[in-house]
Formats: sequence, structure tokens, C-alpha cells
Amino acid sequence: MKKLTILILFFLCFSFNITMMSPLAAGNIYKEGFYKISDLNIQPNKVYDIQNVSGTSDVYVLVFDKNQNLYQSIRMPANSPKYKLLSLEPDYRIIIVGNGEVFIS
Repeated sequence: MKKLTILILFFLCFSFNITMMSPLAAGNIYKEGFYKISDLNIQPNKVYDIQNVSGTSDVYVLVFDKNQNLYQSIRMPANSPKYKLLSLEPDYRIIIVGNGEVFIS
């Protein structure tokens, strides 16, 4: 009887720990808004992939350089494949338009 009780308590504690775990990619998902490269967890001058992970909404991503010139623009449908972001500098800005969620890796 003690073994059964201990086993039930073990699985009960284990199940609570599973539900409280946060996904690893949660820090790289961004919604509609204005973002500076220096504020994101992105290293400068490195090529990144960007993907729309929303199942229903399209997203339009605009990247502007330090002189407010359009550097790159990407229109991504829902559940899009990965697209390449060109090398970004810390003073660049990313604008995300749409109700989707963008994952940067």
C-alpha cells in the first residue's frame, strides 16, 4: 500500500512540473509592433530565419535601416515556411504588421 501511495504522489508531482514548463522558443515570438534590433535577443550582423507561426493570420514584416530606408520587406502567409532575414545592425528597426505571430531563429 505504501508503494502505491508513493507512486501516485510521484506521478502527481511529475504531472504538475510538466504543465508549468515554459517552451524554449517563447522568447523569440513577436506580435504586431515596432522593435529595435538592440532590444531583441538578436546578434548583429548575423543571418536569421523568420517564420509566421500563426495558424490563421498573415503577417507583413518591414525592416528599416538607421536612415529610415526600407532594407527588407517580407509578406508571410499563415504557417509560412522560413524566410531569411538579411544581416541586421543594432540600430535597425523591425515593424510587424498583422495579427499573426513571428518566430525569429
